[in-house]
Amino acid sequence: MNHRRNLLVTALAAAPLLLAAQTATATPAPAPVTAPAPAVAKDSCTAFSTVSIPPYYLNNNVWGGKNASGKQCTWLNSYRSGKANWETSFDWTGDKTSVKAYGSIVLGWHWGWKQSNTKLPIRLNSGRKVNSSWAFNITQNTPTVMNVAYDVWFHTKANPDWQDQPHDEMMVWLNRQNGAGPLGTKRERVTAAGSTWDLYVGKIVNKDSSGKVVSSWNVYSFVRVANTNSATTDLTALANTLVSKRLLANTSYLTSVEAGTEVFTGKGKLSTSSYSVSVG
Repeated sequence: MNHRRNLLVTALAAAPLLLAAQTATATPAPAPVTAPAPAVAKDSCTAFSTVSIPPYYLNNNVWGGKNASGKQCTWLNSYRSGKANWETSFDWTGDKTSVKAYGSIVLGWHWGWKQSNTKLPIRLNSGRKVNSSWAFNITQNTPTVMNVAYDVWFHTKANPDWQDQPHDEMMVWLNRQNGAGPLGTKRERVTAAGSTWDLYVGKIVNKDSSGKVVSSWNVYSFVRVANTNSATTDLTALANTLVSKRLLANTSYLTSVEAGTEVFTGKGKLSTSSYSVSVG
């Protein structure tokens, strides 16, 4: 959404863990709806720069860095046989309770569509599956408050455009470091998609400068109890867990799968050796 930076974001639930003061979810930054230009250099440190690797694209998303001090770079090393090898380096200082950036790889909707062959969206009650495999390493040059997580978006309509707000958001934390915690409050511990998770429930409310609510959506975070650096995750199984708990409608459309690192503060790097998403 083009006026994203001018919105006041407030969380309606307080978490028992370390939370982002604005939001601990990967809130999108403003982005053009045109297709991203091919990379002209291996290393891209420009805010919100993109690298096209159909059906994905890399996004150097620094949505929370406006009032912070730091830098982030996101670049592609290789893309072969449907598997992406990419990295994000970061060096952020400031408030340890607010997310500065979410360097990520995007499949599908992100305030508009930039690739046309994503196989998304899928309706949750269609029986189609979305699985992802991800292997990565974390380098911490200084103690870093961060996570490595998926960000999955849902809409009530099949083909949302840039102006269409999501109705629900699901984050899947595979790894967290130095006290990073999700938005919301812990609801329960669940076993789903072959792992054990703590499920948190929260809400994002966006207000304009006058205090008027302009958009809101639910945020559900699956936080893996045991950190991992390599996993194959059935994202639709997690979404259907929310459906079974009557938190998410089975008529919802899964419109986007993003994956990357939310950094609160610290210096280091996320190195993804292999990443892919399968949409059945």
